[in-house]
Amino acid sequence: MTNSGRGFHTGLLLSLAMVLSLLCEPVLAIAAWQSDSTRSAINIGLTGHTGFIIPHSREIRDISGSNPWGIEADVSLHFTNERAWQYLQGYPRLGAALAYYNFDNPDILGNAYTLLLYVEPFLSAHRRFSLSFRFGAGLAYMDNIYDPDTNPENLFYSTAISFPLEINLMGNYRLSERWMLRAGGTYKHISNGGLRQPNKGINFPSATLGLNYALRPAAFPERQMSASMQEQQVRNFLVAVFGTGKDRHDEPSRKLPLLGITAYVSQPVGRISALTGGAEWIADYTLRKHLQDEEDGRDFQRGALLVGHELRIGRFRFNQQLGVYVYSPYKARDPVYQRWGLEYHTGGRMFYGINLKAHRHVADFLDARVGFRF
Repeated sequence: MTNSGRGFHTGLLLSLAMVLSLLCEPVLAIAAWQSDSTRSAINIGLTGHTGFIIPHSREIRDISGSNPWGIEADVSLHFTNERAWQYLQGYPRLGAALAYYNFDNPDILGNAYTLLLYVEPFLSAHRRFSLSFRFGAGLAYMDNIYDPDTNPENLFYSTAISFPLEINLMGNYRLSERWMLRAGGTYKHISNGGLRQPNKGINFPSATLGLNYALRPAAFPERQMSASMQEQQVRNFLVAVFGTGKDRHDEPSRKLPLLGITAYVSQPVGRISALTGGAEWIADYTLRKHLQDEEDGRDFQRGALLVGHELRIGRFRFNQQLGVYVYSPYKARDPVYQRWGLEYHTGGRMFYGINLKAHRHVADFLDARVGFRF
């Protein structure tokens, strides 16, 4: 992986930790607001995972052919009050999960033992079938790390203590008042955040199947959206500025700025879905430095058109966009790219977020952004 890729891992770790904190803060406040009539459910669960490793770098391609599997046990509180529902347009869980992952390559990759804290909003929790989205972060113990003499091929991680991040999408089917069957997909990333090299980071999506048991069941009333939230469920015009720091290829210890601006429209097509379209302009100063070194007079800036989809869950928006370069004098890796983002919209006009730009499976950069909604 390039130096910018290593910087991406650090940014991903910090940014998703910020997202988890952003989600946890209101949930903890909601927990303190519980009453006897809206007491939370207490759940325990057991989940199995099986998947594959993404070979995101040439250096790790030869050892990425294994199929990791894991087993996870968790405990959670599932909040049921009005405040919880209005904040996320769904009833959130707050929990902790302990997991074991076998990377199917004991001589090189070994195993991982992880402890995660997570937030998981449920959509339509009052129905027999519901959807949920989990965001988690924590600590991992890796039992067969890189060693230049005894394990030189493990370029994924070089510290026994690393940091796992997790997102998933689950379908949940309530079998009875206490039992729930769960199935879906999970994406996991484990790295040390750039504390020590090598640190390619291990990324492995997995199919997920589990069973939950409610130690203390609870009712999930069907609720109506508040007036202030209804005001946000209309067509929006949005403008944002974004930025990050990228590693210099010739001097990895130093970073150069990347700045940009984007404008787009978000048109609802359902209660929680919207279609998006717009444009962005990016000035990458690492590219400018590269062109100066090569005595290349082409412009380092790029412009693109964007189309995509947005999932609106309360004040949070999860967006996926496809970008097509319309101005790129110095050609990019691919003529098209992908963006995945998370935004938090305040009760006013401002919003904040993080966004990942990638060319296929290769991450370009992770940016932080602030904008206005009209």
